[in-house]
Amino acid sequence: MSASYPIADARGRLGELVRRAAQREHITLTDQGAPVAVLVSPAELAGLRDALAVACLERDRALNPAAAVPFETGRAGGKEPSVAM
Repeated sequence: MSASYPIADARGRLGELVRRAAQREHITLTDQGAPVAVLVSPAELAGLRDALAVACLERDRALNPAAAVPFETGRAGGKEPSVAM
C-alpha cells in the first residue's frame, strides 16, 4: 500500500506517517505536486540495498568475470554498489 502527502500536510502528521512506514507502507512526500521523498522502514531499505548490491554484482560478473569480487567481500569492505543508469 502507498500514500502521498504534500510536505505541508505531512508536517502535522509526521508521527503517524512514520509509524505507517514502519509497517512497510510507502509514504511519498510531495512538494508542489512533485514527489521529493519516500518514507520506508529501515528493514525494507536494508533489503532494497542488499538487492541492489546483488544485482550490481551479477551485472559486474557478467561484464567482467575475471574482475568480480565475491558479494561477502564487497559487503564486508563497506563498498556501496556502483549503479550506471
